[in-house]
Amino acid sequence: MLPNEVISGSLEAQSKRRLGQTRSRELGTLKGVRGVPDGELARICADVWKQGRPTLPNDEDALSALFSTAWDDGIVAVGLLAALVPDHPAECFEIGLEWLTRADDTGTADALGWTVLGPSIVAAQLPIVHLLRPLARQPHAAPRRAAVMAGMAFTGCQAEGPAAAALRQRLGVKQISWVEHAIDEHLCDLSDAFLRDEDPTIRKALRRVMREWAKTSPQGLVDWYDTVRGGVPKILKAEIDKARRRAQRQEES
Repeated sequence: MLPNEVISGSLEAQSKRRLGQTRSRELGTLKGVRGVPDGELARICADVWKQGRPTLPNDEDALSALFSTAWDDGIVAVGLLAALVPDHPAECFEIGLEWLTRADDTGTADALGWTVLGPSIVAAQLPIVHLLRPLARQPHAAPRRAAVMAGMAFTGCQAEGPAAAALRQRLGVKQISWVEHAIDEHLCDLSDAFLRDEDPTIRKALRRVMREWAKTSPQGLVDWYDTVRGGVPKILKAEIDKARRRAQRQEES
């Protein structure tokens, strides 16, 4: 059984009250925020995995309870779930979707999308159109943000944030990415689904995905843009213009 009380106690011991108050305002979450620095969150997440890795389905309820305890505890829970993706990608995807119904902030949404939903799709070769497109209809921004940030797993970029710590510990690596080269098909589908979302947090997330997409497949991003009717928001057009210049340089070299 996952030692939730021990985990929460360790997090509380590392809490910084002022940081917690600041982070709570920045995230806009209704959850309690302990204020544990990201570095300590990553360390605790890795230590929990090292000392006694959870399993599915045995620890699903314990992980769910940890996710609901406080914001910091939730990030550790997401990290532990992310480390289980290689064994149970389809199950982890479904658990991640259920947790999204309780998420109300960008930090949690980003962690779930980038380290659980996206990697699960890659690992299980799941159909992105049927899995992420429905999230575009969610009224709250957090599930939509998570869907867009799942795209980071399709770009080839290295994972960031404390939620990736347990998986790095499991694999014994300092950095991890889920693909070597951008998956253009997935990224095209994702961009089509969320291009017209006017929420600023969604547009910023899509801009970040496009920026990473262009690093390994600038022509893929340009080719997608050339199929779009009605133009794209200015915040995205700048990334596409950079991708076009990069693609031209690659063709000339």
